[in-house]
Amino acid sequence: MNSPRRAFLKISLESLALIPAITFARASGICSDLVSETVSTHESERGQSFIDIQTYGGPDFEAAKVLEAGLTAIVIDIPAYPRTFENAVHGMAEWNYAIRKPDSQMYKVLTANDLERAKGQNRLGVILSCQDGQILDASTQSVYDYNLQNLQLFYDLGMRILTLTHNERNALGDSFREESDAGLSYLGRSVIDFMNTLGMIVDLSHCGDRTSREAITQSKKPCTVTHAGCRQLYPSLRNKSDELIRSLAERGGLFGVYNMSNWLTTGDDASVDTVIDHLEHAVNVGGIDHVAFGSDGPPLQIDDLDAELKGIQEYYRQNLGTPGAEEIPSHIRVRQLNTPQRMQVLAEAFQKRGYTADAVDKIMGGNFRRVFGEICG
Repeated sequence: MNSPRRAFLKISLESLALIPAITFARASGICSDLVSETVSTHESERGQSFIDIQTYGGPDFEAAKVLEAGLTAIVIDIPAYPRTFENAVHGMAEWNYAIRKPDSQMYKVLTANDLERAKGQNRLGVILSCQDGQILDASTQSVYDYNLQNLQLFYDLGMRILTLTHNERNALGDSFREESDAGLSYLGRSVIDFMNTLGMIVDLSHCGDRTSREAITQSKKPCTVTHAGCRQLYPSLRNKSDELIRSLAERGGLFGVYNMSNWLTTGDDASVDTVIDHLEHAVNVGGIDHVAFGSDGPPLQIDDLDAELKGIQEYYRQNLGTPGAEEIPSHIRVRQLNTPQRMQVLAEAFQKRGYTADAVDKIMGGNFRRVFGEICG
């Protein structure tokens, strides 16, 4: 480790060390017992946990509004773009500082018990994550454990979920956009092994098919896809095949459906039913115990959906014809789910389809809580 990087780490960690001083189905074809009792849409009535397993951004939002909307916890992709080592350290520092402020209404979740502690204190549970293994820096796998040291650092700072690749190929493996779909690298296998040892969740949301398959096989613990769609319903490589969903489930993992309607339907518009269709398909393929919802939006909402749509349309124009950019979309999100009440809206939609309260509890948070506890303790 060279001296400039040592100095950077020393400054970053010393800054964090000062923080405490401030104080701190009807699932058709699955089973009939999913259908019967009605679903309460008020989580407080049943002690239910509503967990959005994929959000993004910094801590500069009103956690009270998220709590009032019924969300009890969120998985948050830290602000770090480009996703370099240095940017990720700063993103982790920003979140740690905000959570530990005396007036914070957030609670850093490191274990499954922390989810209950956060809820008991009426604070928003926050699980820190990053969507790109690129933050572990350039590969030194053949000569030095530099990358694993970086992984240990992020774990020590509170990161509990890491997506192996984002849209681009990195030193761990290939993303869904790569024609070669070359799978995991030696470093990728070592990172998965070390994540298993540490107690971190291996996420495959943006990984290529082969990378995903090999990661599921390599990992001794369940893997997740926190945010994707079902390829059977919308044939994009950004979505996951039934084979992959089934493989995740067979090893105890979790498949999360997102509110990115541009990858959910070819129709001119999308509704809550569009998202429910993907969730229900995943239930039919993998089972009720292995499905969740990860909005892939900020904790509150996108204030200007039209501007966001223009941005995604420009992305499509730049990448048209490549995986994930098959045709320019006319929509990007289901508007009724672009709100912190999104989990309540989904629960009501499942109720209308005849799902039991217990089945909805699993999808809205219970399944994630189980997987998180199994992996992170």
